[in-house]
Amino acid sequence: MKTLHRSLLYFLNLRLKTKLLLIYLLTYCISLALLFFVLKAAVGRQFFEHEKSLLTSSLMQGVSRVESQIADAINLSNVVYNNDDMLSACNVDYGNNYFRMYTAYQNDILPDMYIYKCLLPDVSNVKIYTSCGLVPYKNAVDDISLLEKIPWFDKKASGHSLQWGITGTKESPRLACIRTLPQNSAYPFENCFYFEIDNSIPFASLTSISQEAYGLVVAGADGTVLFAYHSFPCGDAGHNQSASHSERHPIDAAALAGSYPTLSRSLDDQYLFLSAAVESTGWTVYYYSPVSEINATVDRAILSAFFIISFSFALLFMLIFFIINTILSPLAELTGTIEKISLEDIGRHELQIIPDRNDEVGTLIHTFNTMLERIHALIDEAYVQKLQAKEYQLKALRAQINPHFLYNTLSLISARAIIAGQDDISEMVRLLTLFYRTSLNHGHDLTSIRNELENIRAYLSIQLTLNDHAFQVIYDLDEELLDVSIPCLILQPLVENAIGHGLMDSRKPSKELSISLYRENGFCYISICDNGLGIPENKMKELFSCETDHIGVKNVYERLTLSYGEKNGLTIESRLNVGTRALIRIPIA
Repeated sequence: MKTLHRSLLYFLNLRLKTKLLLIYLLTYCISLALLFFVLKAAVGRQFFEHEKSLLTSSLMQGVSRVESQIADAINLSNVVYNNDDMLSACNVDYGNNYFRMYTAYQNDILPDMYIYKCLLPDVSNVKIYTSCGLVPYKNAVDDISLLEKIPWFDKKASGHSLQWGITGTKESPRLACIRTLPQNSAYPFENCFYFEIDNSIPFASLTSISQEAYGLVVAGADGTVLFAYHSFPCGDAGHNQSASHSERHPIDAAALAGSYPTLSRSLDDQYLFLSAAVESTGWTVYYYSPVSEINATVDRAILSAFFIISFSFALLFMLIFFIINTILSPLAELTGTIEKISLEDIGRHELQIIPDRNDEVGTLIHTFNTMLERIHALIDEAYVQKLQAKEYQLKALRAQINPHFLYNTLSLISARAIIAGQDDISEMVRLLTLFYRTSLNHGHDLTSIRNELENIRAYLSIQLTLNDHAFQVIYDLDEELLDVSIPCLILQPLVENAIGHGLMDSRKPSKELSISLYRENGFCYISICDNGLGIPENKMKELFSCETDHIGVKNVYERLTLSYGEKNGLTIESRLNVGTRALIRIPIA
């Protein structure tokens, strides 16, 4: 043990340059010896899982884009499903009344069909299959008996969900959709809505999931293959071939869609299988990629990492001499400079990481605490300066307005309005004068709740006039609390936010803004409530952050927090389409 201790002390007292060289050489040799084995044994599996995660993410992105592409078509079916005019036109027993048929086509069916085709140019062959006896006209209506020729259409399918299938030719397939329309006492006839989409449009995003060879199958809820794609160099299906050969061939699409669980288990040593659901349609996307492709990618990543790290170590080893000489020479001079800026009485805070050290780092350790104390002092000073900056910003804002000039000008306008008989203009100017007088507060930071409420009353009177009394204001005030001191200009931003973001955009017939002042458990509470739109949950999380658009609310929150602490100040509660409540809590004696 003594020999080990002496060796350790000898090493610690070597020059820093020598120690760095020895440590680097030892680290370089051990790292290169273990790097390849660690990468292959431990990191290799992680790389494989990472590649699998990337493929899963790409597949989910592709599925998301499919849902986005197909959303318009689904919305179209919803529009037709709820189109009372078209449903009424398709649920009349026309008999041989061809004039009535013509009127139904011209007034209800053809205009809507034309609009649908204009709005969704990717959707084609839009028509209604009906049993009401309408004579087919301009490919807009056909007899419902024709649907019996479509093999994938199930007339007995429960509900009114969408049924999907493939039509057209092998060279130019098209995605077809049928939806059964409502049938009840008001709509006694059977009706189905039919449309087609070019197969390449909704599934285009699935053809670029990976740069490696892969295959993909989209199956409907009944297992029907709606889309199949692969990027293998050989186009023949290989699910029945030998493992050594079929691993580079696509799997038969129908077999994969029909028996995915069994097939994925039997070929899991050859392919990586993934699946994802298209929620809006009930489809399932099956993805498969040869394991050899992924392993090759992982091996390339491991070798690349190994050579990059080895090259980095070698480069560092060649540059280490230059770096050490460049750094350590001025380091000694820097140490002498640090000693000159030491403060008194540093022994109480002396930092002794490694005792009995005689190198340059030892000197830095003795002077570090001195610098640390100074840093703490500077931090304290910076915090005080930050508080002062808040006050300076408010004072600078007030200084931008010349109160006397503003009051004199507004008084002149009010007098001229009275002379001209414009009493409403004079009243508006009086309210504006009162608003600015109470806002500026003679340059003081604190004011009473009474003055703040006078400011709010003037502001609300102006807002009610501007908005044609579109909302009602309700006051519920405890008179005993009106002389409590609060920071000035904290209520107006909250009232402005309630009006601008809550009430003005609301379509409620009765809009209310209530301002309450009450005492509870030794605290004074000021409540500002509105029954407007409310604030979404994601906006609530950002309400007091730097990214918020509600700058006034954020400023009120920060000023109240600095004045009364984190536990008091401003809290906001909101529910969508119910309203918002801003509550200020102020401690009182």
